[in-house]
Amino acid sequence: MALCRGALLLVTVSVVAMTTGTQAALPLPNFIKPCSRNDPNLSECALSSGRPIIDRFKDASQGAAWGLPKYRIPKLEPLQISEIKVNQEKGANSGVGIDLVAKDIFAHGLSNAEMRNISVQLNPPHFWCSFFIPRIELESKYTIDGKILILPIKGEGDANITLVNMDLFYDFGGEWEKRDDGKEYLKVKDYKIQFKSGRTYIKLTNLFNGDAELGKRMNEFLDVNWKEVTEEMGPPIADALGEVIKTIMEGFTDQVPYEYIFPEKV
Repeated sequence: MALCRGALLLVTVSVVAMTTGTQAALPLPNFIKPCSRNDPNLSECALSSGRPIIDRFKDASQGAAWGLPKYRIPKLEPLQISEIKVNQEKGANSGVGIDLVAKDIFAHGLSNAEMRNISVQLNPPHFWCSFFIPRIELESKYTIDGKILILPIKGEGDANITLVNMDLFYDFGGEWEKRDDGKEYLKVKDYKIQFKSGRTYIKLTNLFNGDAELGKRMNEFLDVNWKEVTEEMGPPIADALGEVIKTIMEGFTDQVPYEYIFPEKV
């Protein structure tokens, strides 16, 4: 669950998760290079280690494109998200007030993300990351009721949202949690996420109870005013992506201890 703009926005996300019966600490996958916690260039090491992880998901022949069940990392191409709910009350400075539910979501393009930068702080743990995604396409079933900019909107049908040349900024913090096995694991406590889209395309079917003319006009309005719509709808889209990243990340850090990721020596 994520909140932003005070109490005006509520977002909940459910990712199609992979579960295993594994409880014992797991080693790093062999394609991830650990970084010494004493490395004076720790952030540079983390960047050089992180980039091959994303590349691994691009290569179906390596198997990781289908997910890593052992580490609770789902298939990323496409990534399946069960449901996203957005409840955004109209604020004094916002033209948006929306109840939105998207179900059976398929996100295409995440495996083409490029890690641009990462900065690491270990005590207390905090990480700052930036990514570039050439194209991400979200397909889903949707229901919507509310207002975007100056126009009311209502519908239930199929949705397609495509974002092109997206810059994504994600930072998260937490604490090292000591477990019964004597090892410390990263517990994510909070995160912030922002993105910028070079172009956004939105297509919604069956708007206004199937009124073809009103639906056409609304889709044209969304296309012409894509920048303003993206800015207004940015918080729920960003928080949905943030929750997805957090869910995937927690599946990994909940099983791989601190000393394996950042050992004293490598």
